[in-house]
Amino acid sequence: MLGAAAALAAGLGVGLWLGFRGGDAEPTQQQYLARVSAVCRSYARRLERVPTPSEPAAYGNVISSVEQVVPLLRAQEAAMRAVRAPSALGPRLDRLFTLNRRSIAELEAALAAARRRRAGGVATGLVRFSTLRDQVHGLAVAIGIECNPN
Repeated sequence: MLGAAAALAAGLGVGLWLGFRGGDAEPTQQQYLARVSAVCRSYARRLERVPTPSEPAAYGNVISSVEQVVPLLRAQEAAMRAVRAPSALGPRLDRLFTLNRRSIAELEAALAAARRRRAGGVATGLVRFSTLRDQVHGLAVAIGIECNPN
């Protein structure tokens, strides 16, 4: 559940290192989406390497996994925000970022519950994360961001 959802989250990853070809000209939607998708796939590959916990009560596995995923998700969003987007995508990207931050917060809640050894809190956090992550993925796809690492 976490691995697949985290891979979708990588869909938000964009190329700070790719940059934009310069000048003050606004990128086209096609240029922006190509850069976003390339970096998204890069983050998806990294996130796929993080093992998914088998169950909420496997606290050590949950902690280990989430501690690896959260920094990647944060870096991914930072990279995405660093790429200049066409102004027409602004409202949709704002919604995407809002949902993404909420999903990360739920993952952090699951981590806190795992540290307190509360399986119910872990399960709730992971389910909420997964639900929000599905929404993030759906919006990313609707915008035109492609994240499949294969």
